[in-house]
Amino acid sequence: MALARSCLTLCAMTGSLCLALGCSGAGTTLPEDGPTTAEEVLSRALARPLPETLQGMARVDSYQAGQARKADLLLALRRPAALQMQALAPTLDLLAVLSTDGKRFISFERGGSQCHVGDACSSNLARLVPIALPPEQWVQALLGQPPLLQDNPQRLQWDGERDLYRVDIGSPAGLHQEVFIAPRTFRFVGMVLYRGSARVASLAYDGEVADGGPPRTLRFKSPAKDLDVTLEMRKIELGKPVGDDVFAVTCPEGSQIIELPCQPTHVETP
Repeated sequence: MALARSCLTLCAMTGSLCLALGCSGAGTTLPEDGPTTAEEVLSRALARPLPETLQGMARVDSYQAGQARKADLLLALRRPAALQMQALAPTLDLLAVLSTDGKRFISFERGGSQCHVGDACSSNLARLVPIALPPEQWVQALLGQPPLLQDNPQRLQWDGERDLYRVDIGSPAGLHQEVFIAPRTFRFVGMVLYRGSARVASLAYDGEVADGGPPRTLRFKSPAKDLDVTLEMRKIELGKPVGDDVFAVTCPEGSQIIELPCQPTHVETP
């Protein structure tokens, strides 16, 4: 890929490690002791076990069109598609809620007169964090599996500069994707989505919540929306039961219930 392309850079919390995605790496010779096809690399990465549940606190920093927003999130998810986010003020007072059981969603703000409900489609789930993904892809992305283009040609390269596998998916002339995977562990490191030569979106992972667990930090960027969102997991518990009642949120008493139709979304992620 051309060096002139924009890159996504994600730095570790210590500031000592930076990872750039979306730029060409030095060397394309695959390791002699590793897989030799894109299908095998992807299958190993997708075969990594994911926890059934995740719950705890996270921190989100969002920058869009020059405006910065920061919030703590009380986060709960259960595979395959149940997800709840509660945005909290620094005093831990509730600011907003978004919850879905994978089929229906509900969203409201503290003190607001309206409560929004509807099908759990990408446009509705983008109300709290402006990233349009269906619920099952939201859950997988938070656990370390980025959305992937399906039913497209796959090509395997070796990024010698960063010592990562790079799987190219799709036709370079249309919508296509670069997926970065670590050798030995076969952990997803990130992905960059392009339409032709223009970068559409990127997602990078860094660190681990626990040994072999989901990523500690996720960073999503969308140049078209001038959007940069970083989510850092904090005080996270994995694998503990999360019941249906967690996601069975109801509208506040007296609020106006508004049914939202699903809206078309521009392609940001597969």
